[in-house]
Amino acid sequence: MSKLWFASSMRPYAEDEPAYYDAKDYDWATDFEKHWPEIKQELGKLVEEKDKEFQPATLLYEQLNPKGHWSNLQFFYWNLKSQMGDLKKCPVLYSLFRKYPSIVSAGLSRLEANSVIPEHRGDTNATVRAHFGIEVPAGVPDCGINVRNEDKSWADGKWVIFNDACWHKAWNNTDKRRIILILDVMRPEYMHKKSLICAFILARHVSFFYHRSKLIAKSPVWVKTILFGIALCFIYVFKPVYNLFK
Repeated sequence: MSKLWFASSMRPYAEDEPAYYDAKDYDWATDFEKHWPEIKQELGKLVEEKDKEFQPATLLYEQLNPKGHWSNLQFFYWNLKSQMGDLKKCPVLYSLFRKYPSIVSAGLSRLEANSVIPEHRGDTNATVRAHFGIEVPAGVPDCGINVRNEDKSWADGKWVIFNDACWHKAWNNTDKRRIILILDVMRPEYMHKKSLICAFILARHVSFFYHRSKLIAKSPVWVKTILFGIALCFIYVFKPVYNLFK
């Protein structure tokens, strides 16, 4: 088993794990594919209803500068519930998320025509990143994803599952939009640390906001460490309470 890695540690990722994974190895992936007709119908209605409520993806990926238009509709993020009202409008999808507690993030990603997501890494190797095709206009070379220099095509009702800790990029060079369902799924060996890992990553994202303060940005490392510790403890304790009301 590889060592647990976080992007915020600034420690190089060892790149000693696979770039892609086989969907057949995951019960949840097989279950989603089995329910593809219902999921397609549910999400088709939701996308039409929430078309103007997709948020710029740069809110979650602060340091990226995508070409074109890339937006998300997030249901929950590192076990912090968000648009759960929207998700409950999709009963089949909602029941699948409840069935598999290893799924810690879920949302829709919309990449408009002639748009590119530059190369980047995810937050940790504690999860696998899974893309489920909802509206896929074409395959490689016109539309696809590249993880560690290997291209893959999305397809409607099918998975592309990969290691989010590896460098990856995506593109849509067609004249139609691409929509996928994105999941972060905790790897079995880290499930016993799920709550702490999720809280740690949420605290890291919170730190991006308070680091925008010139005073904090110029503070000694020990001050920033204390602030991060406070954010981590607050999230770890109060996130379950917050989720009860969503």
